[in-house]
Amino acid sequence: MAQLRDISIPISSLSFGTAAIRIAKELGLFEKHGLNAKIIVMDNANSATTALISKSVEVVLSGPGELVAAQGRGQKVVAIANTYNGLSASLVLAKDVAEKTGVSPNAPVAERLKALNGLIIGSTSATSSYTVSFKGAAEAVGANIRFTYMAQPAMVAALEKGAIQGFIAGAPFWGVPVVRDKAVLWLSGPKAELPPQNLPASSVSLQTMQDFATANPELMKSLAAVIADLGKAIEERPAEVKAAVAKLYPDVDAKTLDLLYASEAAAWKARPLTAADMAHEIAFVKSTGTSLPQIDSVDPASMLVK
Repeated sequence: MAQLRDISIPISSLSFGTAAIRIAKELGLFEKHGLNAKIIVMDNANSATTALISKSVEVVLSGPGELVAAQGRGQKVVAIANTYNGLSASLVLAKDVAEKTGVSPNAPVAERLKALNGLIIGSTSATSSYTVSFKGAAEAVGANIRFTYMAQPAMVAALEKGAIQGFIAGAPFWGVPVVRDKAVLWLSGPKAELPPQNLPASSVSLQTMQDFATANPELMKSLAAVIADLGKAIEERPAEVKAAVAKLYPDVDAKTLDLLYASEAAAWKARPLTAADMAHEIAFVKSTGTSLPQIDSVDPASMLVK
């Protein structure tokens, strides 16, 4: 039997948004393609991308905001494979905060966005697609969110202690205070409630530096094949995939798992990214006013591993 190639992959959290590669590992798909993957959990996507740029690691799972920000500052980070279609994050508000807004959780999206003006909302990092999406959508209706940054597992306690008034996170984190009746779901990313211009084509993707990709074409093909095989497994062996998810999230009860899996599985069956997708990612990051000195000279197609 051929020796497996070791590869460490930092991820930003244990949310459902980053779960695709953990599910792939649970199903043995990395081994199938000659890889021994070690998954490392970091505080946020920005930390993962920083580790990549510093060459502490060779491949990371990170968001489009981090990729665009890196490219805009001359760092040639490129996407290997999409692992989550669309926006994986939802915004929840503490129940008492939601009531004080005087706005219904079922009100038109613009009204719910305006109600966020001045509120302290937790998110993962300034460059995260979570932050970029909600910041851009809120500013478009004249609302200014006061962001504070923390790891997703810390958000629930911060909300329940009153340190923040709401937070943006992926499943299962946003569901915890909602189930406890401590929070209400205010805006859903997976349901595409934000305007299209504020939604990423992908929430997370496998990423690397362009020079590493050029030097390791077979590894790039193997990693892309792992993600493609996961999509096939979701289509052809859903019960096996769902069992893997249940094993990875033992604290999520069966009823909640059924609810989350119905929407998340479709996002995990991610389509390949295109140059048009990358152009879209650039546009919505730029719309937030983030300083990206070199981004206008970047060819969107060059942001993808060939």
